[in-house]
Amino acid sequence: MKVTSAILVTAFAAAVLIGCDKKEPAAPKADAPKTEAPKAGTDAKTAAKPYPLEVCIVGGEKLGSMGKPFVFVHQGQEIKLCCDGCKSDFDKEPAKFLAKLAPKK
Repeated sequence: MKVTSAILVTAFAAAVLIGCDKKEPAAPKADAPKTEAPKAGTDAKTAAKPYPLEVCIVGGEKLGSMGKPFVFVHQGQEIKLCCDGCKSDFDKEPAKFLAKLAPKK
């Protein structure tokens, strides 16, 4: 009986010591765009003009067809892209793409 008790105490102590070395797993990150745009009309100083198109301003893909759109604000204008890969193309020639948002005459 003493041997069984000694084995149980030893096993319990080993489990406690082994468990102390483990780290808590990191909490999963929220699935959010890399850049958040301020909501239009939230604050007069930070309000961005809402994005009027239902397609990516760069690739022309329907927003949401490739997952959650990549949203950011460029010079006070909310921009929505089909994916974050289009951001580098937008950054190369923003005026070219912003012209698509200009009112038609």
